Amino acid sequence: MTPVASRGRPVDPAKQKEQKQKLIQVTLTLMNEKSYRDITIRELAAAAGINPAMVRYYFGNKEALVLESFKTLSSQCFEDVQDIFAGDNPVKSLIHFMLQLLTRHAGLARILHDEMLNRESSLSEAIIDGFPKRMATALPELIAAEAKRINPEARINAKYSAFNLISMIVMPIVGAPVRRQAWGITDAEIASPEWAEHIYHQFMYGLTGKPVDV
Repeated sequence: MTPVASRGRPVDPAKQKEQKQKLIQVTLTLMNEKSYRDITIRELAAAAGINPAMVRYYFGNKEALVLESFKTLSSQCFEDVQDIFAGDNPVKSLIHFMLQLLTRHAGLARILHDEMLNRESSLSEAIIDGFPKRMATALPELIAAEAKRINPEARINAKYSAFNLISMIVMPIVGAPVRRQAWGITDAEIASPEWAEHIYHQFMYGLTGKPVDV
């Protein structure tokens, strides 16, 4: 039986780590269903099978738990991105990866959208300093290398081009209501290999001035 401290707090470090991970996982899951602003601490605790008091004990408040969940997912994703950068055809692979990530974690796209538009958000700066800023540092170099590989004579602004690529990937997710209702493009289509191929060929042709077959 796990030793228990006062007020039901487990003193076993392994048990504490397990409970924290449960809370992070259920936070990511629930954010796929609705805005984090509509999720209560009691709801998070119930989904994790943990006393609500433990949420405050481990994280202080709901916003800190959301931020820690976002940091955890961002770190995992950036490790995957680094592997993609080192592989074959990294731009195409990155597009596939990002689309799968954003469609699988709808809450990630939602919180990016909601917090970036809310100037008073306490999470906004911390979120930007995570995955978005790390991508802004790493992606331009990759884009420049790929442009040179396909067309050595291409003259590009790698930072602008990298931002354009991220916009092409993210905007159909963030603007999902307009995409679905006005254009009739489904979530399944956005997650499909065909959509990723479309983005890849449009982006690379605009970048290099040459059709891309690989």
